[in-house]
Amino acid sequence: MEVDPVIVAIFGPVPPGLDLTENQITADNVAAVVCAVIATVALCLRVWARNAQRFDMMSDDWLMIVALVFVYGTAGLTIYGGSKGAGKHVWATKPEDLTAIFKTLYAYTYVYAGSVSFTKFSILLFYRRLFKRGTKWFHIRLAIATFLCVGYPITIWVLMCFVCKPVSHFWTQFQGTTGTCLDINAILMSLTCVNMVFDIIVLIVPIPEILQLQMSTKKKVAVCGVMLLGSFVCVASIIRINAFIEFINAVDITWSMAHIFVWSSIEPAIGILSACLPSLRPLFRRAKDKITTHSGSKQGSSANWGTKASRGPNSYVRFGSQHESRSQDDEVALTSITKGPTGSDETIPKDGIMVRSEIVHEYQHAKN
Repeated sequence: MEVDPVIVAIFGPVPPGLDLTENQITADNVAAVVCAVIATVALCLRVWARNAQRFDMMSDDWLMIVALVFVYGTAGLTIYGGSKGAGKHVWATKPEDLTAIFKTLYAYTYVYAGSVSFTKFSILLFYRRLFKRGTKWFHIRLAIATFLCVGYPITIWVLMCFVCKPVSHFWTQFQGTTGTCLDINAILMSLTCVNMVFDIIVLIVPIPEILQLQMSTKKKVAVCGVMLLGSFVCVASIIRINAFIEFINAVDITWSMAHIFVWSSIEPAIGILSACLPSLRPLFRRAKDKITTHSGSKQGSSANWGTKASRGPNSYVRFGSQHESRSQDDEVALTSITKGPTGSDETIPKDGIMVRSEIVHEYQHAKN
């Protein structure tokens, strides 16, 4: 393969033994598309769970839909970047390919910031609704996390507006244009690390509140485990940081650029999946009950699955007043207010939340 002399002048001669025909474009495209599909399925199941529980769509659900649109954007940019040479060795590209790839990277910073930020906004709104009657310190933690998460995309978008002078020099520098840029590598690396720190902050916001719930230690651990499912996204963030380290130290920048593109698409998709999983537990429980009922019927039992799960006034999450609207508090999968043996509400501690994980299902029993 003939190498462009301009590329050789910029990046040096081709390393001995390097196969310039190999690329990782197909694998990256498949990974980005598959993760986007998984995120879509998770969000669709979340909406389905809402409908099955007869709950209206809430603000955190709508924000998650916005986040998914941004994830589609990251997947699209990954595919477009691959079509321009991201995933090939730099010596197999042309200067105009580098221009297209770095223009894609510039756009990627805006779309990626939106994808991870709207996911965090959705999670924080979910916390606010779930612990509406939470302690003062919970609301302080929530406010701090919200402030940081709002500031993150704004910081990225403002910085990228002034990262180079003129801005076009960011993607035309390999064509010999004149201009100056800030330390792009340091900026992107710092913001990547900050994003992972914010992921951790968002994860730990509700933990102290959960530990104060009036439930057994085993159930507290289970609820914390559900809330900490978002830790999967931290693993993706760490891998993305490693991809940036590789890119900063690489000469073969288009090859390592592909890793940044694909993990910038995988990470927010995993974030949506992790954020949706707690809302899917009602579907899992319903499926389990159906399987159990079906198994029982095969063994001669006459029990059959009823029309729908019974949704009494005590079968949804409620913190504080027993008169709060059912459409405003959900996540029946996690908690439901405890009823006393006589059917009257038990006293709820001033700074606590009385919870139990229970859903009552109705079965129709056929006469023998």
